[in-house]
Amino acid sequence: MRVLGLGGSHHDFSACLVEDGQVVSSVEEERLSRVKIAFGLGPRLQQCAAADYVLSDAGITIDDVDVVVANDFINPVYTLRYRDRVEWMGHHLAHAASTFYTSPFEQASVMVVDGVGSTIEKDGLLYGETVSHYTGGPDGLEYIGGRHGRITRRENRSDDPYEDSVGWMYETVSKLIGFIGPGGMGEPGKTMGLAPYGSPRYITAFEGLYRVTEGGFQQSTEQQIRLRELVSKELGHAAGPSERDQVRADFAHAVQHHVEHILVQLADWLHARTGSDDLCLAGGVALNSVANFKILQRTPFKRVHVVPAAGDAGTGLGAALHGYHALGDRKWIPADRPFSPYLGCEYSDEEIDRAIHEAPAPLRSVRPDDVYQRVAGEIAGGAVVGWFQGRSESGPRALGNRSILGDPRHAGMKDLINAKVKHREAFRPFAPVVLEKHQTEYFDSDVNAYYMLMVPQVLEDKRSVIPAVTHVDGTARLQTASWSLNPRLCELLSAFRDLTGVPVLLNTSFNDRDEPIVETPADAVRCFLNTRMDLLVLGDVIVSKGDPA
Repeated sequence: MRVLGLGGSHHDFSACLVEDGQVVSSVEEERLSRVKIAFGLGPRLQQCAAADYVLSDAGITIDDVDVVVANDFINPVYTLRYRDRVEWMGHHLAHAASTFYTSPFEQASVMVVDGVGSTIEKDGLLYGETVSHYTGGPDGLEYIGGRHGRITRRENRSDDPYEDSVGWMYETVSKLIGFIGPGGMGEPGKTMGLAPYGSPRYITAFEGLYRVTEGGFQQSTEQQIRLRELVSKELGHAAGPSERDQVRADFAHAVQHHVEHILVQLADWLHARTGSDDLCLAGGVALNSVANFKILQRTPFKRVHVVPAAGDAGTGLGAALHGYHALGDRKWIPADRPFSPYLGCEYSDEEIDRAIHEAPAPLRSVRPDDVYQRVAGEIAGGAVVGWFQGRSESGPRALGNRSILGDPRHAGMKDLINAKVKHREAFRPFAPVVLEKHQTEYFDSDVNAYYMLMVPQVLEDKRSVIPAVTHVDGTARLQTASWSLNPRLCELLSAFRDLTGVPVLLNTSFNDRDEPIVETPADAVRCFLNTRMDLLVLGDVIVSKGDPA
C-alpha cells in the first residue's frame, strides 16, 4: 500500500511517501522553492513540487499511489493537483500521527500543542483546535480531550485571530520583542535562545493573563490585548537601546518560563488521565526543546518522544502514516530502532561533480584517502566546514547531513560563525553533537536526543572544554549521534575525538540567514560561496575556494 501525505497549513508545506508502513521519503516545499517556510509562493504553490520529489525518488508516478491524504487546515491550493482523490483528516490528528507512528512505543499518551488547527462551528462562532490529547496503541489513535479557541478575526482583530492558544502567546511575544520572520510570523526559536539572558521581573505580570484548565489552556481576547499592551508599554518606557534589549530579554524569559509551566501542567493532567509512562509530543510548540526537557524532568512520564518535524511540515508525515494505519486498517507495531530523520533524496557523485564544475566561482576539489581524518584535522585547526552527506533531514534542525560544523573547544567559534557565516544575532547559541557512548561524560542526561529536541545541562567541569556550544545558562540543545542512524557523522566525531580527546562538534544548519537549509549539491555550493565557510565537504569530496589545481 502506497500513501502520499501532503502537509502544512498556510506555511511549511511538505510531502511524504509511505509504502507498506515504511517512510520512503519526505521533504519540505521550502527546500525546493528556496523560500523560507514556503510562505507567499502564490501560483507556484499549486505545483506541489514536494510531491513530485518523493514520487520521483521512489521511481513511481501518482498513478501508483493508493491514497492521497492531507489535513483539512492546509491551504487547498497545495492539493489542487490531487483534489479528486484527497482523503481529509484533522490538523491535530495529523500532528498526533506524525509523532506516535514514529515513536518506539507500543502504547503512549500523545499531546499536540500549537498555534491553531482545524476549525469547528458552534452557535454561529468558529473555533480552532489549540490543545489536543490522544492515546495511541496497536489500534491507532483515540482523542480524549483538549481545547478549541474562538476565532476572532471576524471581529477585525487581525492581531488577535484566535483565543486559548499557547502557540499564539509565545509567537506574539516573539513578534513584539522584534523577532518577525516571513509573512509577519513570529520567530519563537530566537525567543527561546534569548530567554536565558533575561531576568524574572515580568514573570508575575503574566500570571493573570491566562489560565490552565483540566487538559486545556484559556486566554481570552481581553487577556491577549492586556499582554500586548504590557509588552508594548515596557518597551516604550525603556531608556535607550541597552535597556530596551534587557526588556526584550526579560519578556523572552517570562514567556519561556510560563510556557514551560503550562506544558508541565498539561502533561501532568494527561498522565493522570492515562497512567502511561510514555509521552509523544507534536505541534509547533513541541519545537521548544527547553520545555520538552522540563516535561521529562518534572512530570511522571518516564520517556518522551518528539517527532523531528514537530511543526506543520510534519503533518505530511502524519497524514501518510495515518493513511496507512487508520485508512488501511493496519495495526501499529513499533520499529526496533530509532526513527530515521534522513528522508530526503541522496545525490550521486555525478551530481556533486556537476555542481562543483558549474559553480559561479572557481573551486578546488580533492578526494582524500581518509576524508574523516582530513576534515577532523581542519576543524581542529579552526576551519568552519559545510558538511553535505546522504539524504537530507526532515524537520527544521540540521542533524549531520546538511550541517555547518566547527570546533566546540574555542569560545570564539560561536561569535565567528554567527557573524561571518550565519549573519545572525550574537546571542543565538549553537548545538553540540556528541557520540552516543560519550554523552553522559559531557551532559547531565542519559536520554538520547537524536533530533536536537532536548536541552540538558552541560556538566560543570565540561563547560570550559566545549564553551562554543554551552549557552549562557549552562545548557545545550543536544544532538546524540548514533551509529545506526548516521555512521558518517559518527566516523567524523570519532576522528575528531582521536585527534583532540573531545567527542563533540559544534553543529548548526547549513544555510545563511533567512534561507532554508540547503537541499542539493548546487544549493550547498552557492551557500559556501556566499559565506565565509572555509571548506565544503560533498560526500567524499573536499572543496575549497580558489582557482582549480
